Amino acid sequence: MAVILLALGTLAGGGVTTAIERAVVARMGDVEVVVREVSTSVADQSGLAASIEPGARLGRPIRFILTAGGRRVGSAVARVEVFGRAPRARRALARDEEIGAADVEVERVPITNVLLRRIPDASEVIGARARRDIAAGELLTDAVVAVPPAVKSGDEVQVTVTVGAVQVTGPGRASGSGHVGDTIRVSTPSSRRLLTGRIVGRGAVEVAR
Repeated sequence: MAVILLALGTLAGGGVTTAIERAVVARMGDVEVVVREVSTSVADQSGLAASIEPGARLGRPIRFILTAGGRRVGSAVARVEVFGRAPRARRALARDEEIGAADVEVERVPITNVLLRRIPDASEVIGARARRDIAAGELLTDAVVAVPPAVKSGDEVQVTVTVGAVQVTGPGRASGSGHVGDTIRVSTPSSRRLLTGRIVGRGAVEVAR
């Protein structure tokens, strides 16, 4: 089957390009995503979804697995640019130095040369320690800053369960650890089985059913 080379916006209804954009936003959060080109043999079709291959890094071509209706239909390789508000070091920081509020500036910047995952916000990096020497202006990601998890396994958490238009919030207990944006399992007094939810803040988990 021939490989199709696609520029942003050439697919009617979005298709592969839109699936890739959604996958990146789901992974990274509130960012702007630009797909410059796509190489794939998969045609546009309804219900197309993309998942990101493990270890994907911005600044180089990324491989995505494509599914439709829960069935794998192929893959795509794309160049992706990401822009968003991110914390940067206002000055050079030494390894093991604690990061203060005055050491952090938040700006809308191109996010590149980092693993394709959510960038911590300023509140998460302030008070954390540098894993290594950090240059002034460098992005403060969890690769260079020891960001403590927002939820630890065994923690009591507030769980918000959404079913359609109904939303209920109550206590629960985490069965995994993670940062904001990560998926973990939680138990609640009203549920007989573990629920899968996304961490949305310190001690807060959302479950959509």
